[in-house]
Amino acid sequence: MTRTIPWLRVFVEGVVIVGSILLAFGIVVWWDDVELDRELNQELQNVARELEESRSKAPRSALSQTPDQAHIHADEPVSCTTLASPPWSGLSETDRLQVDALQQAMSKLDTPEAARAAGFNPTLGDIPGMGVHYVHMGRSLDGVWIDAPDHLMFASIDGREQLVGAAYVFIDVPETEVPIPFESDLARWHDHPQFADQGRTLHMLHVWFVPSSNGPFAGLNFWLPYRTAGIEPPSSCWMADEADADRIRNVSFALAPPRWGQAARELFAERQAVRGEMLAALDAAARAVDRDAWVAAADRFLADLTASERSTLEARLRASTMAR
Repeated sequence: MTRTIPWLRVFVEGVVIVGSILLAFGIVVWWDDVELDRELNQELQNVARELEESRSKAPRSALSQTPDQAHIHADEPVSCTTLASPPWSGLSETDRLQVDALQQAMSKLDTPEAARAAGFNPTLGDIPGMGVHYVHMGRSLDGVWIDAPDHLMFASIDGREQLVGAAYVFIDVPETEVPIPFESDLARWHDHPQFADQGRTLHMLHVWFVPSSNGPFAGLNFWLPYRTAGIEPPSSCWMADEADADRIRNVSFALAPPRWGQAARELFAERQAVRGEMLAALDAAARAVDRDAWVAAADRFLADLTASERSTLEARLRASTMAR
């Protein structure tokens, strides 16, 4: 079927969409990174002392266990045997075939260069749990077509940018009649009124091509920061326990480097290098599927965060809650 695209409206509304997302979705974490940069001069003066501090201090409770910490109301847990990784055997045959067909169709755009050449451009930077959204402005105004997603999502894995998923995005009234292109009850439009003009909202649906903490259509994939850090993600089965799930999410976001500021990224890299033993313990426990060892390693890692790192983590939790 031939589609006629109203290019002027596409351009104007596309600018509005991208601009709204940049302001509403990125502002919380951006402001926290600004505050972090203000602290960096003092932090850099103290870093030598911090790196030499004893790591034998008694571990504090994990951030996930502290009542006044932000709490993510993430996607519900899914079967860790049938819905945690491709080929998503817990989905209906129709959905499995559609997800597979979508991934195959997008495989020709599996590098940032190919995505750009096809009209997708990076927006917002690397968002923890989502990666980098490559946005096709025209498609967002052209309805939902299952073989033509509006966004592609890339994440750094094994040292290179890899295509990890796609997303359908459009602006409409909250009670949209646009059908969801999949049968599964897990496939739901995420409603983001802060990204649209008054009386309308931005609807979004992710489709993951890689293992996902909360299934093939999760709003956030908490495995991405682990994989970017070169650490084995914990067992998907542990997401069924809310305390474990909170701990897993906190570690995930704490592993993500700052999105802006070269000095902040350099300081983060230095701290992570010193935490090599802690990160290795997380990796080893996950590979051994040893929950008790993983919890101990996670608590030690989270307890080692500095005040500015905890502030950044809390801001990320708030931003992810807003994004949901």
